[in-house]
Amino acid sequence: MAKRQVAIVTGDAGLRNGAAILKLQAAGFATTGMASAADLYRTWVGQRFDIVLVDVNLPDEHGVSVVRHLRSMSRAGIVLLTGTGPKEGPLDGLHAGADMCLPKPVDAELLSVALIRLAERMDPVPVQPEEAWYLGADDWQLWAPNGRVAPLSFVERLVLRHLADSPDVPVSKEQLLRLLETASREPRTARLDLLIHRLRRKVEQRTGIELPLTYMRGIGYLLDLEKTAPRRTSRP
Repeated sequence: MAKRQVAIVTGDAGLRNGAAILKLQAAGFATTGMASAADLYRTWVGQRFDIVLVDVNLPDEHGVSVVRHLRSMSRAGIVLLTGTGPKEGPLDGLHAGADMCLPKPVDAELLSVALIRLAERMDPVPVQPEEAWYLGADDWQLWAPNGRVAPLSFVERLVLRHLADSPDVPVSKEQLLRLLETASREPRTARLDLLIHRLRRKVEQRTGIELPLTYMRGIGYLLDLEKTAPRRTSRP
């Protein structure tokens, strides 16, 4: 099996070459260290990475901004290494699209296990197709009726679980917005609309089936995981 390619993006030379990286290599990952966001973007032109580890403190760009940019163009796993300041917490990273956030200083064992689990979610074990949609792997995956799967980010998982817990009653925008209130740099409604748009697009791209999520104007969203005959979308 080919090794998972991991980009380590940090200005900390000790972290790029330290015990945590040796632990990752011993776990079967192939690591490439980069000192800045610019290095990552240049390397990305000729090489794709399965997982990108991003330090929140980079010499040329804030780590959250890097996460947001990566998520807009890639389905790679993204881990943000966070600091302790008010602008360095994990919530901004999760809302920007990171799959997980880990605190610095980095614990080598924690980082290794976290990336192994993330890689497992990215390559789920095939299962027999079900007749309906369902959430699997502790809600980190959305399985379609055709047996294909879309991995979910922290925020997507939060929203879909809330919707799935109310199968017969629409969930209002206000209820969903309250789930997202803790990290608010963008207008609340705009942030929810963007999240729903990206989630619909990702599910269609990964499963070939339209997400069975209906918006009832003035009422809210209704998620129908029992839908058994979804409309298949045309593929480019």
